Amino acid sequence: PNMPVPRSLMILLLALFSRTLVTTHRELCFFDPLLAYVLSLSARVSSSVSTSFGGASSGPSSWFEAGALMSSFSPPAPTPSLTCTRVKSTSRLYGLEDIVRAPKGNYIVSHLDLPAVYHHPDVKKDPAVAVGMPSSSTPRLWSLSKQDFEPGREDDAQELSAAPCEIKNWPKDVALIPHGISIRADVLAVVNHAYSKGGERIERFRVDGRTLRHLGGIELSSLVGYGTLNAVALLDDGESFLATTWLPPVLAHGKHGKQSGLLHQVKEILYALSGSPHTRIVWCRAGAKSADSCRLLDPPCRLCNGIALSKSGRRIFVADSLRRTIVAFDVKFADPAEPPKLERAWTASLRRPLYPDNVRVDDKGDLYIAACGPVTQFLVHQSELHAWTDKLMHLSPAERLHAKPPSPTHDIGAAFVIPADQAEGEGPAPSLTPSIVLSGDEIGFGSFSSAIRADDGSWLFGSFADAGVLRCSAQ
Repeated sequence: PNMPVPRSLMILLLALFSRTLVTTHRELCFFDPLLAYVLSLSARVSSSVSTSFGGASSGPSSWFEAGALMSSFSPPAPTPSLTCTRVKSTSRLYGLEDIVRAPKGNYIVSHLDLPAVYHHPDVKKDPAVAVGMPSSSTPRLWSLSKQDFEPGREDDAQELSAAPCEIKNWPKDVALIPHGISIRADVLAVVNHAYSKGGERIERFRVDGRTLRHLGGIELSSLVGYGTLNAVALLDDGESFLATTWLPPVLAHGKHGKQSGLLHQVKEILYALSGSPHTRIVWCRAGAKSADSCRLLDPPCRLCNGIALSKSGRRIFVADSLRRTIVAFDVKFADPAEPPKLERAWTASLRRPLYPDNVRVDDKGDLYIAACGPVTQFLVHQSELHAWTDKLMHLSPAERLHAKPPSPTHDIGAAFVIPADQAEGEGPAPSLTPSIVLSGDEIGFGSFSSAIRADDGSWLFGSFADAGVLRCSAQ
């Protein structure tokens, strides 16, 4: 018989469960991620059960509604009088994760496409979805041209367009699935989840406009596992670097993609419950050819995310997403060939429900922080995207081009700016007040992962899960 699980009943149970935990464990560090995992897993189970009994699976809106009920923390109000539009040629690109400003006036954007890669361990078996393989026609690094920014033009939003970067000297046997990126002078560093086609890697490129000439890469799988690297910060020599891991060893991916199954889901929940810091900062010295020349540094994070080097090169900024903090460390080298010591300079906290993602330092030394939240809606939207990509596996390439993903709802994005004198100063931790707040309900864009300012004052936002690069400016 057709007996779909009552949507309203599951929403009510989840809401009551979450309200109870909010009341009794409001300050426990595992609270938010635990609820997010429970909601995310419940969404998948409910969808599967409904479908198996012949009923229609719950639509995205039901789980966003549940997520909204779960949050007892008031988000900041959206910034008024903003005009936002997706950059031309990016509206169908999902997972434009990170953005950096290149030396000749353009911007480089990494295309992760996380739902299509991380949640299909057998992606390599289907050429149509093998998005990261060398034979793929889908570019993984894109360029936005600076000369297209012309303040005051009515059609300016359509003047900024994206074009694939031309990559030279790329090794044929290595996949390119980029995540975080970093630039110092004209050298670009890229986190690369190549899995069975090269391992967990950091690549370096020489940047010349839209041309990227590959300088080499280093595989770190033996040190950090697969799928664990998140962001990278090149040091001043353009060779040595610091990188972050966003997954602890127990949750590392397999050689062919993300681990799946009940056991892995239990591990995720146990890690969320533990409250223990197990993700790390990785250092690799100049000239390193293998993970033997790299080290894991202390202290660890709950979830190390974005990392950026200060303009002076003497300090790094790290986003610890699950702790909702930005931590500044002074980088102390006794010997350039030996691992540095990280000395905490200050820690700044974001208030709930915002969680920091990527961080970036501009030419003036100002620190930019992208944040999204609440984490419940953030992971519910991610779960819905995973279900959507499951369906894509059964569509033809032509049908995939026109498949419409679920829209983000109840999600918010925000950007913070810390002036250079505060970011590198010796005073107290700077206070974090959002410079701009956007509502996913209003603009159809959520899960914000990167933020940067253009010369004309407009904002550029990237998202690891949603489509396009978003450009926003005051009316």
